[in-house]
Amino acid sequence: MAPIWVLFWLFWGGINSEAIREAVNFRQGQLGQGVLTSNQLLIEEALTHGADLNARVPLTPVLIQFAARRSTRVAHYFAEETRATPLIIAAAIGDAALCDQLVRQGANRYLTSAWGWIAAQYAARCGYPELARSLFDSDPLSAHYRIKIGIAPQTIVLYKDGLVVVSGKISTGRKGHDTPPGYYLVTDKERTRKSSLYKVPMPYFLRLSFSEYGIHQGYNPGRPASHGCIRVGKETVAKALFEATPIGTLVTIN
Repeated sequence: MAPIWVLFWLFWGGINSEAIREAVNFRQGQLGQGVLTSNQLLIEEALTHGADLNARVPLTPVLIQFAARRSTRVAHYFAEETRATPLIIAAAIGDAALCDQLVRQGANRYLTSAWGWIAAQYAARCGYPELARSLFDSDPLSAHYRIKIGIAPQTIVLYKDGLVVVSGKISTGRKGHDTPPGYYLVTDKERTRKSSLYKVPMPYFLRLSFSEYGIHQGYNPGRPASHGCIRVGKETVAKALFEATPIGTLVTIN
């Protein structure tokens, strides 16, 4: 049996360790609450007392309630999340000024949540493509480009500084697999890609907002017929779009 002083030391050390963990979690939670409520005083207080910009915030039920007040979509993502960095939280609620502040103070843009997503992915998924563009390695030239996709006319147009660069006819998602309207950005490009679900080629693939949806060459019967992606029927148009579109280009679908 260990000497009584050793047992006492282990017991007391365990209490101190637990107290330290609770204090750390409290300050991280305080920082998370400050970010979710855009409360600068709370953020500064947490950081002054040891909160870490690059440590995960325990997303307690209380913090999820704060998230729900900002956005049901944010609350949905965070409800199944366990920990997220302060920058990820700020990105999810679309607070561009706070994101910029946190990055300047040393927040790492590429730390991941428990889902494996970085801050830019949360910004993109929560409907803030311009913020997402600033939070990952987008091409600076993307600021000059924009893609507009029309669901009713089944058209796609790539603009550079307001001038048409490429245009063509498309096929969007059929009923039950509708292409979601909204605001996106091009987050990666694959010249040759094959669908893991449908086992069909999707050449000249431009991924939208880190999602499963994208723009690619494919069969165009002259009407909505895809599983949600934007099919470009003509290879020349699909190739031209692929080659001319920089990573980070904003996309509007309506």
